[in-house]
Amino acid sequence: MSSPDGLCLVIDASVATSTGERGQRGVLCQQFLKIMIERTSHRLVMTKEIGAEWDVHSHPFARKWRRSMNARKRVYQPRIDHDPLLAEKIVRANTLEKALNAMEKDLHLVEAARTTDNRIVSLDDAARRYFCAASAIAGELRQILWVNPAMETERPIQWLEDGAPNEEERLIRPPA
Repeated sequence: MSSPDGLCLVIDASVATSTGERGQRGVLCQQFLKIMIERTSHRLVMTKEIGAEWDVHSHPFARKWRRSMNARKRVYQPRIDHDPLLAEKIVRANTLEKALNAMEKDLHLVEAARTTDNRIVSLDDAARRYFCAASAIAGELRQILWVNPAMETERPIQWLEDGAPNEEERLIRPPA
């Protein structure tokens, strides 16, 4: 669902929550959202499920940012159908209940990303690792880029300003 106006980014509620934190992580999440709205034309993916999470967990900074994105018509609200085949592959790929629970909790992010431009912005590195492991069986996960806006070593701001390009190191891949 990309357009000349930018790509669609699925932003997890973990980012919206963290904008209220004191310290480096909160600052970096706020900076990421500010750069996105001020210096790019990327759009926010807001499904009903993602919106419900944002409604419950967002800090006032993130709520104001989301309203500004809405006012600029930069929120894309796709209708997402649950993918039972993908869910089944994820179950088959995992024997650890902890991993399975984490992926089931964030599967809606993956489904939204697959319906749009395959980009997830989230602080949940554990879920990312679990999806990477599951991608050995669920190959469709390997099309998704995952970016942590609070991980400076990932250069999230530079990636965002460069147009959120496909970069191999950001793709969900099975561990080597």
